[in-house]
Amino acid sequence: MKEKIKIDENMDSRNQTLSSDYYVENNRVVFTEEYHIRRGHCCGSYNGCRHCPYYPKGIKGNTTLTEK
Repeated sequence: MKEKIKIDENMDSRNQTLSSDYYVENNRVVFTEEYHIRRGHCCGSYNGCRHCPYYPKGIKGNTTLTEK
């Protein structure tokens, strides 16, 4: 089941921290690396998520973490 995230239009959304899973930046939800790792696999976003810890990015179901 997908989690719905409601953005409060009255909040300062330039860089509002909501949890360790995501924050809002310019009225967009940005998921953290921590969230992606807990999720356990790449979502397959065509342009790759900003904090995607998987390599290569954008490959749906990929579970190979980028080495740091």
